[in-house]
Amino acid sequence: MTEPSAQQRRKRLRMGPLMRVLLPSVFTLILIVLLVFTMFFTDFDWQWVTFLAGILFASVLSLVSATWKSGWRIARRTAEAAHYKQRLHAEIIQHRGTREQLERELALHQQDRTRLAKESEAHRLVVANSLVAENRLVMLKTHLEEIAVFVDRDRNCGFHTRRFAAWTGMSSGRIDGLALSKVLPPREAEALHLQLLDALDGRAGRAELSLQRKPGVEQRVLVDFLPQRDADNDVCGTLLLIKEPKSSAEEALTPAEAAPQEADFHAEDETHGTTKLLIADESGNAVYLSSLTEELSGWGNPRERILQAIQNDGFDLYAQDIVALAADAPVEIMHELLIRMHDEEKNMVPPGTFLPIAERFNMMPDIDRLVVQKAIAMRAAARTGSPLVLCINLARSTIEDDTFPAFVGRALKIGRIPAQTLCFEIADNDAIACLPDAVRLARALKPIGCQFTLDGFGRAGVGFEHVKALPLDFLKIDGSIILQILRVPEALAKVRAIQRVCRVIGIRTIAEMVESDESLAELRALGVNYAQGFGIAKPRPFSLGAN
Repeated sequence: MTEPSAQQRRKRLRMGPLMRVLLPSVFTLILIVLLVFTMFFTDFDWQWVTFLAGILFASVLSLVSATWKSGWRIARRTAEAAHYKQRLHAEIIQHRGTREQLERELALHQQDRTRLAKESEAHRLVVANSLVAENRLVMLKTHLEEIAVFVDRDRNCGFHTRRFAAWTGMSSGRIDGLALSKVLPPREAEALHLQLLDALDGRAGRAELSLQRKPGVEQRVLVDFLPQRDADNDVCGTLLLIKEPKSSAEEALTPAEAAPQEADFHAEDETHGTTKLLIADESGNAVYLSSLTEELSGWGNPRERILQAIQNDGFDLYAQDIVALAADAPVEIMHELLIRMHDEEKNMVPPGTFLPIAERFNMMPDIDRLVVQKAIAMRAAARTGSPLVLCINLARSTIEDDTFPAFVGRALKIGRIPAQTLCFEIADNDAIACLPDAVRLARALKPIGCQFTLDGFGRAGVGFEHVKALPLDFLKIDGSIILQILRVPEALAKVRAIQRVCRVIGIRTIAEMVESDESLAELRALGVNYAQGFGIAKPRPFSLGAN
């Protein structure tokens, strides 16, 4: 005998309750018919009638019982089905919640991965910068021909030059971490105490000391105190620069003979075309030793000198042309404005001398406002109707100044010039470091017509996240890339990629530091919109004739 199939078993299960009700019903109907037939069509006595009636009664009871049981089973199974349905619905909801939780945890995990990747990259850069700073310190300690020492907030000595160690008669290993009062003789340390406290409070100054290095021989030295600030603009210490009288042999050196000794410690300032000396302190913070130059060494209070220049119009504007590489360029005349300072005798002070001090004392917002005022006034007086764009560099402190947009709006209203004339340049590293402030500034000034440029793009890498966040009109490709496009294929490929992306997102490009006609031709072939550099025009005094 073969086993019944699943379909047959299901059919039997469905037919079981039906048959339990149907058979008693048929049997009862038959009994009723027999009882009626017996009563009216036969000669049976009442005993048979009673017998048949009893059987009929039992059959009815059986039918009622079967019907009740079927109804009870149906109700029970209906309740069980409802219960299972409810439990299944709850499990579905629970599963959905678990799935959503897993999705959230996955998103958080992805965010953690992204954050860790950024932190890893930042750590790598910090390590690299620390190595660079350490190497620079080693070089400067060995070769810098200045008597200099960095004193921290606890008045302990940190960075110092070889000449300082020789001047004190102590080894470098003994000086590091030692209190200044233990490095200098008690009388000299006491004489410098008050000036040192002022410098650690953020006030630069100068002291004059009479030292007795040999019995009966007095030596006069000058000590400059230059407060140093960390990334939070808090005073982290002060740099002491000690100047001795020159010996006869030193005085006999010509500038040409002396120049090679300093050549290794000066770097070209790409932004302003001047030289400045840059080192790092023990914490890796940048320290501008501009006071080592002749211009600053004669200043008793550099902060006061710059403040007087701001108040007395001691600044001039220089301009460098930015030329269009395409004949159909929407803007034909563009200039980058550069700031220059002159002293009381109208002698020019290089920006590498005063700009680091202005940044250190948070004076750059005032200088940037002065540039804006001068630019608007000169444009308003210009006798030309040609479209003119003046590019103005903004310091990070100006970008973070939430009152600057209102100042620009008032200045434009007073000058009555088109707002499109002003194009504010934001350095690429500043845009990354304070992106929310840069976005706020651009969104405040873009609606009135001002334009924006991202300066130095590509120096630290080619990432477009902050570029897409800013409403930019122009993007300046860093000069370090442009200088290599004729001999380094990677640089050429980088410029091509930047130009392609900028074309897609609708930003015009400007190539910096263009030095030759060959570079100019290559940039034109790549589709770069504008170019700037010494191969096109050098900075010159900005005047009405230049427009």
